[in-house]
Formats: sequence, C-alpha cells, structure tokens
Amino acid sequence: MKKKRIAYLSSPFVADSDMPLLQALQGLTDLDYILLLQQKHKNRMLVNVGRLKSRGGLYPMTDYPDLQNLGNFINLGKAYVLNMPGRHDWSPSNLLAVLSLLWFLLRHRYDVVHITWPLRYGLFPLYLLRKRMVLTVHDPLPHSSEDTLLNRLHRWMAMKLVPRFILLNHYQRQEFIGKYHLRDSQVCESQLGSYNYLADLPPVYPESKDYVLFVGSINTHKGVDVLCQAMQNLHAAHPGLKLIVAGSGRMYFDARPYMESGVLELHNRYLTDGELAGFIRQARFVVCPYVDATQSGIVMSAFALGKPVIATRVGGLPEMVVDRRYGLLVPPKDAGALAEAIETLVDAPDLLGQMSSHIIQDYGSGHRSWQHIAEEMAKNYR
Repeated sequence: MKKKRIAYLSSPFVADSDMPLLQALQGLTDLDYILLLQQKHKNRMLVNVGRLKSRGGLYPMTDYPDLQNLGNFINLGKAYVLNMPGRHDWSPSNLLAVLSLLWFLLRHRYDVVHITWPLRYGLFPLYLLRKRMVLTVHDPLPHSSEDTLLNRLHRWMAMKLVPRFILLNHYQRQEFIGKYHLRDSQVCESQLGSYNYLADLPPVYPESKDYVLFVGSINTHKGVDVLCQAMQNLHAAHPGLKLIVAGSGRMYFDARPYMESGVLELHNRYLTDGELAGFIRQARFVVCPYVDATQSGIVMSAFALGKPVIATRVGGLPEMVVDRRYGLLVPPKDAGALAEAIETLVDAPDLLGQMSSHIIQDYGSGHRSWQHIAEEMAKNYR
C-alpha cells in the first residue's frame, strides 16, 4: 500500500510530544515536518533558536544550526522552518512566510495537512487547504485561565472549517462534539506518550533533596494554592519534607506564609530542559493538583523518568494517571484528600517502586508507547 503523504505543521510549544511521535511515524508514512517559528516563541521545549532569519519564508531546517538537535528524532532532509520574524501576525514578513508555505503545500499535493493547534489569525490563509486538514486538539475545552476572546475566535474558526479532529483523551469526547456541533465520525482518538527525550538529558539538580514537586506554568487553574495548604497540613508529621514549586507565571495567592514556615521552596521562572529533568529525577514524586485540565505534558514528563504522579480527577487525567498503577487520584480543590495521598506515597516506598515499574513497562514498549500511538495514527490517516 502506498504511504500517505503528510505535511505535519506544528509549533515549539508541543515539540516535546511531536518529536517522539514523528520519529515513530516516519517509518509508517511519507511525512514532512514544518515548524512554525515566531520571534516571541523561538525558545520552547526542544526548540532553542538564537536568531531568526530577517526575511520571512519557508526554509530547510538544515539552514538552522540551533535546530540540528532535532535530527536525533526526525529526518532533517524532510523538515522545514516557517520563518516569521515580524512582531505581529499581520507583519509583511510574516504574511510573506505564510503565503510561501501555502504555495509549498499546494505544489506538493499532500494527502493530509496535520495541524496541532487552532491556527492564529495570521495563518488563516492556510484554511484554503481545510478539506485535507486534521487538527490534534490538545485542549478539547479551553482552560479557565486561557478562555480569552482571541482564543475563542481561533477555536471557533478551526472547529467550523477543519473536517477531522484527533483528541488525546476519551473522557471529553462527547462534550467536545456537543460544544462544537460535530459528527461523531469527525473525531478520532489518540493519546500522549511519555516525553522520553528527558531521559537522555544531563540533569541539573536543585540543592534540596527531600521534596515533592509541582512543575510547569503557574496559573489559577493549576491548584498550586491547594497543594501548598495540603503540604502545610503535613508539616508537623513530616517536618523535613518540602514542596518545590518550579515554573514561570504569576503567583496568584500569597505564598509567603508557606515559604516562611519552610514548607515551600519557590523557583518562579522558566526551567531549562536539563533543570526539568533534574527536578523530576530527584523528587519523590510529582503532584498535579489541577482545578481543571485536559491532559498534561507534566504527567508525561514525569513518566519519562519513571516518577509516579498524584493528580486530580479532572479532564483526561484519570486516563493518564491510572489510580494505584501509575499514581494516585484525588478530588480537585480538596487539600485534605491531597495531603492524605501525599502521605500515602511518602510512607509507602514499595508502592512507589511498583508504580514506577508499571510506568516504565507500559509507556516504554507497551500499549502506551509511541510506537503503538504512531501505528494507530497511521491508521487514522488512511
């Protein structure tokens, strides 16, 4: 059977999930990767570019020395960069880049144009190819802290124009279909695998040793305030145990009392990939106390290093963190239940070890591996 020709358009924001997927997909499809690179988003995850080219356009990825590390995952000879150096979506240089990409896609007659996020308004000309598009929907429903007017516009356009969608969890399927008035046949399902590139990075460890970890961007829907209260409840029984909160974002609550009591160590900044690997490796386990969620890249980062996760029963998290196999599940906004779950894992190192073994087995070569996910994706393309 002739392989489908795929144009896979994506951004630095999801490079950590894209790279292992594309690595597995390359043997199953005829796939070209196109990285949409903007000035304000040129340093994210695996993508770290010092300077964009001054002229907007589509360039071979081999022209970018800072991106040669992606050759560990993909064939750079079939990879391109949409270079958008302008400050705004409608900057002439960015429009030139988008039009050059549109012409490239038309000339190469791809069977599928796969996008991984609703297109921003500056990329709307690409919807001329909508009949052959599929969209991976990382957030079937927008997070409460990100439900802005502009995001709603982008989502509305995508859900009206794109004919096929791939969801990364089953739990939100019917709500997604109902909200956007779709047919069931328009929606396929997939899942995230572990972000296994982290296992190959030289780790940069924090100075603290005995801690549980929250890592990632800090937003109101992440439940960091609830986690701090849970750790405060445990402080008397476990005075040496600390919570590390590491990530960029605005602290939306007063964290000073927790820091002054010695419960909280705050690293309120963007972590490098090496730091992310080190903070996770040295933690007892990772906690995701989210108030609302879809799926979580932080869970997949933890699983890449064999670390169990305590998560809340929201969105697709229960599908990822199978209770008592890969971690523990608790209700959202419940500091008491969260404290109890943390204490359970702190007091049960054997249970932690069993969970770690299950994670490594299932996400390494089992039914949650990238190879299995890619095989299912190739079937969806066909």
